[in-house]
Amino acid sequence: MISFYKDPIRYRWLMLGIMGLIYFLACLHRISPTVIAKDLVNEFGADATALGLMASAYFYLYAAVQPPVGLLSDTIGPRRVVTIFTLISCLGCLVFGLAPNMLIAGVGRGLIGIGVGGIFVPGLKIFSGWYRQKEFAGITGIFLSLGNLGNLSASLPLTYLVLLVGWRLSFIGIGGASILLGVLAWIILRDKPEDKGWPPIVETTPLPSTPATHIPDGVSPGKRFGIIFKNSGFWVITLSYFFTGGPGLTFQGLWSVPYLIDIYGYTRLQAGGLLMIMPIGFIIGSPLIGFLADRLKTGRKGILLITVFPSLACWSVFFLAGGKPNPSFIIPLFFIMGFFGGGSLSLYMTILKEFFPPWLTGTAVGLMNPAAFLATALFQPFTGYLMDAVGRIGPAYPLKAYQQVFTVFFITMLIAYGLILFLKIPKIEQAEG
Repeated sequence: MISFYKDPIRYRWLMLGIMGLIYFLACLHRISPTVIAKDLVNEFGADATALGLMASAYFYLYAAVQPPVGLLSDTIGPRRVVTIFTLISCLGCLVFGLAPNMLIAGVGRGLIGIGVGGIFVPGLKIFSGWYRQKEFAGITGIFLSLGNLGNLSASLPLTYLVLLVGWRLSFIGIGGASILLGVLAWIILRDKPEDKGWPPIVETTPLPSTPATHIPDGVSPGKRFGIIFKNSGFWVITLSYFFTGGPGLTFQGLWSVPYLIDIYGYTRLQAGGLLMIMPIGFIIGSPLIGFLADRLKTGRKGILLITVFPSLACWSVFFLAGGKPNPSFIIPLFFIMGFFGGGSLSLYMTILKEFFPPWLTGTAVGLMNPAAFLATALFQPFTGYLMDAVGRIGPAYPLKAYQQVFTVFFITMLIAYGLILFLKIPKIEQAEG
């Protein structure tokens, strides 16, 4: 352990581990409603629309804090941001675990969204100071994979925990873990190597040339936002990210377990086990595609098109099969959606970073990152409304209700894929010699 504190190359891996653990909990919260949906229905008498609104509180507030989180990461520093927001997520866990009704549960869920909303963007900001640009896509992929171990744990492991101690004690315990990680973040994280007395990480290849490259740090927030909003590439990639992230997070985070139980007749544990397939695919695909993107000669746009297409194909299977593919297709479909979904997310972040100079990356990512979560915040109650419009048959929703959901997902993925075709990525100037 002592060697980690003397070597900047090793120390950055220690920081990646701490950030990965914190992001692990953020992703666990993101997916957890699907596991406890039936518990909330039984305890509070909630319908699909109420569940969607409660679950979406996380995503609305997560999305809302991204611009200020990005700005704070560029000004007061990502270490402070991560510590403060991790402790806010702890408060949200306690409120949620002690909630007497759906309204207070929604408040707790919203506080969790605010808290974990201050993790991903400052994490990328830290990595941009500790890793070279040619390493960034791969490191982003590893970071996403570490976080998506939380998605994995929010399936079968969380199901077992809830069955063992109940959903309330489960979330109170997660709150306790958040306190510990907040303290560790303050002790271990550093914004850049210079904060530890080490020299800065030197780039071995030139950065993309942009008109704003030479604007000095310390400019006003309005100037920062103006540079970003005037870049057409920002809007294209943000809209594509919006339509890509919404369907996956909505299905995985809210309707996947009820869908498997209602339509295929699986038990709760069986459904939780199948839900693990998506994060397993994500954990494998995110770093693998990220590292390939760092090394392949093919342009990032081409790789992104190739990566997003399998997800579109999977949603088309659900759509064309009338909402009920052959049961033998579920595992490969879930794995492909996770594998290529994870890869595309790391590429979206990396491509956006290449549009802007280093001093603006935190703000830029902070403005783009809410897109998928805002989409999820809209899709969760909207799909719940569509399902309630069909109505339940006893305790379960019929196939027709889920057909409506898959139709929406398929259309939005088509839009996401089409937008990538309009993307123009800045060229990196070749080094002389």
